[in-house]
Amino acid sequence: MQEIEQNLKSRKQTDKIMWFSMWATLSVASFGIAWFPMIYNLIKRRNEHFARRATLEKLILTKLETKNEEKVSTPSMVAPINALAWTAASVLIVPAFYIFYKIKKDLESHEMHEHDFLAEVIERAKESEQPLNIEGFMTTPSFSAGKYIGLSVVSCGLAVAYWLYRIFNDYNSHFKMQWKNEDELLNFLSALDKKTC
Repeated sequence: MQEIEQNLKSRKQTDKIMWFSMWATLSVASFGIAWFPMIYNLIKRRNEHFARRATLEKLILTKLETKNEEKVSTPSMVAPINALAWTAASVLIVPAFYIFYKIKKDLESHEMHEHDFLAEVIERAKESEQPLNIEGFMTTPSFSAGKYIGLSVVSCGLAVAYWLYRIFNDYNSHFKMQWKNEDELLNFLSALDKKTC
């Protein structure tokens, strides 16, 4: 239980809220220099969040496995991205658009996996007769590659501001919803521990 609590405490370092308005202003004020730390921090935050979440899922599933003596599914993790290499590649236009598309799509994949994970935990909660009040599953609005490319071409690349805005806000919203669900999972697991003591 202590490892789960430690993982949740580490959210402050891994799941940082980043504000698009601040980074956009910094990029303009610095004549584009702030672009590179912005991209680096977006990728780093993505990697750290997915790694933390995979560890948390493994800890929770292991705990539930010992309670129910039944094998549970293993957590899935979206592969990490080399933040320095991808930041350097963002100098070129095509790689920059791919980076934004990849970061956005990875969040959608992560949320689909998270939905399956929470559904499994909810089923296990029903078996334990311990209430689990998950508010909901975060679903980021998706967009197709065609829409992404089309809008970028039509706007002569200015759509990058829109995509960045969506990435910042979608990750921020995802973190906030996930924190509520994780806190509820912690309460659920704590209550299960008290029942068995």
